[in-house]
Amino acid sequence: MKNFILAIGIVVCLTAVCSAQTQKIGYIDLQAVVRDSKAGKAAKSSFESEFKTKRDIIEQKTRALENMKQDFIKNSSVMNETTRIQKADQIDKNEKDLNRTREDFREALQKKDLELTQKILKDIEGIISRIGSQDGYTIIFERTEAGIIYGNPSADITSKVVQAYNTGK
Repeated sequence: MKNFILAIGIVVCLTAVCSAQTQKIGYIDLQAVVRDSKAGKAAKSSFESEFKTKRDIIEQKTRALENMKQDFIKNSSVMNETTRIQKADQIDKNEKDLNRTREDFREALQKKDLELTQKILKDIEGIISRIGSQDGYTIIFERTEAGIIYGNPSADITSKVVQAYNTGK
């Protein structure tokens, strides 16, 4: 339904734009701007660094849990009942802790990714508005959200926005 409404909106906009003689249409690939800009690359590097740190913690906890399980399997036949129950409970507790840690890290990384992306998009919005106004664009579409399958490369302002964003202009 959302796509249908978006498609109708695009058709209405294009009809209005096509009926005017001096209208200028552009489009931008925001994902490319985020990916190719200096700020986007810095955000990706920061995100990957944080991801690696969290991944290392998860791997360390996973190895410790596996070692604990292997030790339990190997030695359970010589353990008394109380020790066996305590070790099994400890393994269960560590497994739950590992799963909670994974989930917490996943949520934290998603939040960080969203924050970094939204900051860049907020900065880019002003640049797009300025370019649109200075260069006389009637409308600028976002390539993926508008569902643009093909657009004349001359209407693509992605590299212009990346350049303006990188230079701070």
